[in-house]
Amino acid sequence: MKANNSKNTTLIAFGTMVKRDLVIQLRDKWEFVFRVAMLPFILILTYGYTLPRIGLLPETFPTQMFSGMIGMSMLITGIHGTAVPFTMDFNNLREIEDRLLAPVSVNIVALAKMLVGIIESFIGGLIVLPISLIFMGSSLNISISAEKVLMLIPVLILISIASACLGLLVGTIIKPMQIAAMFPGFLMPVVFLGAIFFSWSDLAAVPIIQKLVLINPLVYANEALRAILTPEIGYMPVVFSVLGLVASIVIMGYFAARRFTRMATGAN
Repeated sequence: MKANNSKNTTLIAFGTMVKRDLVIQLRDKWEFVFRVAMLPFILILTYGYTLPRIGLLPETFPTQMFSGMIGMSMLITGIHGTAVPFTMDFNNLREIEDRLLAPVSVNIVALAKMLVGIIESFIGGLIVLPISLIFMGSSLNISISAEKVLMLIPVLILISIASACLGLLVGTIIKPMQIAAMFPGFLMPVVFLGAIFFSWSDLAAVPIIQKLVLINPLVYANEALRAILTPEIGYMPVVFSVLGLVASIVIMGYFAARRFTRMATGAN
């Protein structure tokens, strides 16, 4: 009986935390849409629409970057949706202290933050789709089947989890005054070395960089999406890209959980 009561208490507390964060995001929904859509919009407008039409990029380039736009949007949205609220709660608002008083494990508080990031990550991927179709639809060469959809769903789930794990890790490292530097100092290298505009196999011409980018989870995300959505373009073997995502989740999740527990214990 006590075990059931404890489980019910955990589920209620977890659901309440997630619901509160989602309500806050819903209140600022247009700011969220603008933040998520702006970078993909600029990149798609420039590299997927304008440059191919004036002849500076091949007409096949929109297909090349399509998967990268989805992966990038999901990863950045998940990182931002987990890291920024988390670091604000810990350092400025101190709201995390109220959550830590709930009769649940410290890990439940972290999982609630991560679930919100996972949901936002999915939404980020959905937002980029209409932008891609509007500006690149006539140039895209994408084939979708029921079999591919079944392959795509678990990959999207892995990408969302990876983005939330990385967001939690980043949130335990950065301070509120450092958030402004997060994009140029952290997200820019992740984005532009994340196999968005090129496939990982293309980097064979620069083997040092090809090896270095393997620490970037966005590479595995984009290569897995590319293998499913645009298989005619060179891509990393699906097994390797999926294993890379899983390894990223395990490694980032482990260190994020350790840092969070240490911070939460201090806050408590």
